[in-house]
Amino acid sequence: MPTADSGGGVTDAATITRHIVSSGRRLHKSNDVPPKDGARFHFSYPGSVQGFRGENCEVENVEVAGTGKRALAVRPNAESNSSIRAVTGTFIDSKETAKYFGGRGYGLMTSPSLNPGQVVRCQVASSALSETPASVSICVGVFDENDEVVYHRGATCSVASMKEMQLEWKIPDYEGFPVSCVGIEVETSAPGDIVYLDRLDWSGAPSVQLRKCAGDMWWRAWVNAVDAYGPRYPESFRLVHNRGTGLLLYGCRDWTDYCVSADVTPHLVNRVGVACRVQGMKRYYALVLTKDKHLRLVKELNETTTLAEVAFAVEFGRTYQLSLRVDGTSISGSIDGQELLEANDQDLPEGGIALLIDEGRTATHQVSVSPI
Repeated sequence: MPTADSGGGVTDAATITRHIVSSGRRLHKSNDVPPKDGARFHFSYPGSVQGFRGENCEVENVEVAGTGKRALAVRPNAESNSSIRAVTGTFIDSKETAKYFGGRGYGLMTSPSLNPGQVVRCQVASSALSETPASVSICVGVFDENDEVVYHRGATCSVASMKEMQLEWKIPDYEGFPVSCVGIEVETSAPGDIVYLDRLDWSGAPSVQLRKCAGDMWWRAWVNAVDAYGPRYPESFRLVHNRGTGLLLYGCRDWTDYCVSADVTPHLVNRVGVACRVQGMKRYYALVLTKDKHLRLVKELNETTTLAEVAFAVEFGRTYQLSLRVDGTSISGSIDGQELLEANDQDLPEGGIALLIDEGRTATHQVSVSPI
């Protein structure tokens, strides 16, 4: 789905259905109880596999006998003699897919919906026919320096027949390479064994360092809304924008309380800085350095509102370390380790991050996002 809400680019019909239903119920002030405590992958709608695909196995939405609940059934193929995986996309699935869209003149731009530092949880059960329990772990596919997806997995859990188990894994740092997919990896001892994935979800702010990596997929993880941006420059992020405000966006709506930091080197700009709780081109908080020698904390919500400001002697060509922190309704901005601005606002409770530029050029080597 093309969108400047950067984490919403890869999704599925059941998720969008939930958004529409929930919005309608809130508008009519009726009760809205999401399936399975609001898990993003819940498999409650008959036929819906929510983008999950099987590797050496088949996946199917089924009603689990004796439970009254629906789940994703993961069945090994008859010829399968190794681990099997059932995964769903959190980002572009391959470099070939990205190049295909680019070749058609309509680039595929989206951010990963799952990032290091976030905690993935799932609930599984097994119909193991043998006495040996199925071995199940949460897994992710991550791009490497050759733009190939490499799989990693968390701790393995033994799941006995029809016993529900909870799995949890905090996604580790992968040195800036984006997470392409998430799901479960299964080892079973009998061809007829079935593992049921009841739900899968993740939460929390990420802990991630975003910078230039080998390959192409790291820079494709940013949604480009500036006139010039690409991997050919020595800096990780060199941005050029000719008119008005441009953003280079990253992150998701489920980010709430966190800190974003970046080194910023302005070159002949009107404004330059970092933004947080970004929900699109006209919805964000930002900490900006300005040509008229100010450091400002601003809110963009259909119009620009200055929340706080202080005089600051901005020098073009000098590198500044900017940090923007959001915690509930509290917003604070720091430069070179010194907190100079504070404000309170409740209009934008969630969203991703962005590098901001207003008419000019800027350069950044690394962007960091961390939980409060």
